[in-house]
Parts: sequence; structure tokens; C-alpha cells
Amino acid sequence: MNIPSRLAIISALLLAVLLAVLLPAPSCSRTGDIPWAAPRGAAEAGIEEELTRLLDAYGSALVGKDRDAFLATIDPAAADFQAAQARFFDRVQQVPFADYRLRLDSVSDSGGQTVAKVSVSYTLENSFSTYTEPERAAFYVARTGDGLRLAGDATEAALGRQRNVHLEDFGRINFLEGGHSLVFFLDGDDAVARTARDRVDQAWPQLTAVLPGVELPKVPVWIYHDQQQIDAVYPGEWQDWVGGASRSYGGASGGEIILDAGTFTEIAAYDPDYNRKMIVHELTHVALFGVSSARAPPFLEEGLADYVAGFEVSPRLANIIAGGGDPVPSLRDLSRPGGFEVLLDDESAWLAYEVADTAVAYLEEKYGNEQVMALLREFRQRELDQLDQDQLVEEVFQSVLGIGWQEFEDGWRRYVLESR
Repeated sequence: MNIPSRLAIISALLLAVLLAVLLPAPSCSRTGDIPWAAPRGAAEAGIEEELTRLLDAYGSALVGKDRDAFLATIDPAAADFQAAQARFFDRVQQVPFADYRLRLDSVSDSGGQTVAKVSVSYTLENSFSTYTEPERAAFYVARTGDGLRLAGDATEAALGRQRNVHLEDFGRINFLEGGHSLVFFLDGDDAVARTARDRVDQAWPQLTAVLPGVELPKVPVWIYHDQQQIDAVYPGEWQDWVGGASRSYGGASGGEIILDAGTFTEIAAYDPDYNRKMIVHELTHVALFGVSSARAPPFLEEGLADYVAGFEVSPRLANIIAGGGDPVPSLRDLSRPGGFEVLLDDESAWLAYEVADTAVAYLEEKYGNEQVMALLREFRQRELDQLDQDQLVEEVFQSVLGIGWQEFEDGWRRYVLESR
């Protein structure tokens, strides 16, 4: 593998690790527990039940592709908002929503206008039953002759920020369904969408062979056109973006793959195999979201994703160990939460993935797929243990593999030297 490709892979893989920190997990909200930017006043008495029915009608019309019913939830006097909502409906027509939920969090009166604060999430047909990470938004609400209607976007007034940007803000969303994926993309990115669909399908046998017992529905793949769109959707969070990443929905399972079509196409011109490996790597992360936990050693997850994707071992790590040194970061460093989050340069990133890749390859070859998965499941089972991480790792390795950490690390060092 050439140097540019390896550096590209390192940057993309680092992104997958950082997502867990950069993208917050969903949280349960009770009425009134979310701060408001605008002062809150007393809303119309008894309005919550009526407003909940309105929000349910909005979501149901979106799922049922009923444009008239959808626009009937909008105040016709709010012409600009009605036009924006009609555009939103038209642009997401191909998205196969199984459910689209607007949960009412609170209602207040602000400056003489009723404001409803909601949490928006959805599920997709043939995909995960876990809802997407709730997105907080707010609407102005008006009472018309036909009852309550949504009358405007109050997100900035209620939350002190503009609403989040999504793929449909850049144009109509197109949809391709694969044997194991749901691919969403904009006009002009058809070739990347077809390739992504095919790569996920091709990866499936390899994924299920290495991760026995892991079952996945069809995995969503969202394709943005370029870096500029990525920056708009994830401001300040994707500086090291190189082609693709994965993110969790934050529940028991569920996640998606996100691709940058521009970088995907550019890399394909000089390293055709990179995109295949990157998609397999991210698909493996999605598969592990429902198995692993915050207490699992990071090298297990990253090394497994590389192991499924396929990787090439350079002599660099072996030379360091043969010389009596320790790589920085060390295997012990990468057994602790946050072990990949402190990598500040390409050299340490390169070595970190070499360490993780060889450690998992050693586990796979010596103990097999079932035992590696058993490690992840045991760490998940003990996620709430109050033990120090090093002690927890020691106990889990003893319980599952019958060896302690030092014996494992010694065996790994021998494996690295013998693999030169």
C-alpha cells in the first residue's frame, strides 16, 4: 500500500473514533427540563394534547407521502414557512420513513406567540428499529379556524441557534436500496451511490464471517456532495474528513455510514481499493455499535474494523519492538478509553493502528472469532463496573481467554516479531 493511501486511511479511521466524542448520544427529556433562549410565559391551557395530535399528523403525513395532509398541518397564512415546508416534503419524498416522530418537550408563550419545543427523530423501513439521535427544534404555533397549525420555525428564538442543516437542504434526496444498505444521495452522485451500495453488499460475507452472531438490518449510507456540505452539516467536527465515517444512533444498536462523494471520487482515481476498505471498516463499526461499549479497549474495535477490511503490516512496529522499545502510543494506552483521541500527528496515528491491527490479528489467529466477540460482549456486560480500566481489562481477559494482560501483551510482541 502506498504512503498517501495509508495516511488517508489513518485520517478516516481517526474520524470514526472521534465521532463518539464529537456527536453526543441522545438523551431523554422531560417537559420543561430544556433551557430556552427566550423567556417563557404561560401557554394556552390544555394545549399540549391538541398540539401532540398536530405533531403526530405532521409525522404521519410525511411517512405516508400524503402532501395534502402534510400541508394541512401548516398555517396557510404563513406563506414563507408553508413554501419551505412544501419544499422539504418534496425533497424527502424518496426517503422510506418507517416512522417520523416529533415529541413535544414543552410549550410556552414568547412575545405573544405560542412556541412548541420538540425532539425530532425517525426510523427507516428495513433498517434499525432504534430511532435516530433526537434533534431539538421549535415551531411557532397559530390557532386558525381549523384548529392549531404550525406557523414558523422558532428554533433560533427558542434555542438560541439556527436549525441543523441536513442533506435535503442541498437538493432532492435520491434513494437506492441494496441487499444490505439504504443509500441516500443528491443529483449527480449516482455513480458513488451505486459503488457504495455494491461495496456494502460485497463486504457482507466477510463481515459476518469475522463477527459471528452479529445481525444487521439494512444500513443507511448518506452521501454528501463535497467537503463544504460536510462542514455545513457537522460544523467544526470534520476537519480530518477523508471520504467516509460512521456514527451511532446512541441506542442499543443502530447507526449509519456517511460519505463525501467528492473525496470518494478523488481517492478512487489513485487508490481504487481504498474506498472498498474504508466502507468495510465503517460498516464493521456500525455492526459493533450494538455489541461493544465504552469500557471495551479501543484497540479491539479499531483493530477489528481493520481486520475485516484487510490491512497491510509495515515493518515499522516490528523494528521498534525488536529494538527493545515501546510504540507510542503503547498497546496498554490503546486499551484505555480515549486511547485514540490523543493522536496528534500521522506518525502516532500510523503506529496506533499498527498496534491495534496486529493485536486483533493475534487474537483472531490464536483464539478465533468467537472468543474475540466474547471479549466485546463481556466488556459490554460489565460496562457499569466501577473498577479501574486496567483492572477491568485484566479480569475480562482472564474470564474469557484464561490469560492476564501481561501474558497477552507478551504473546502479541512475539507475534509481531514473527510476522516480519
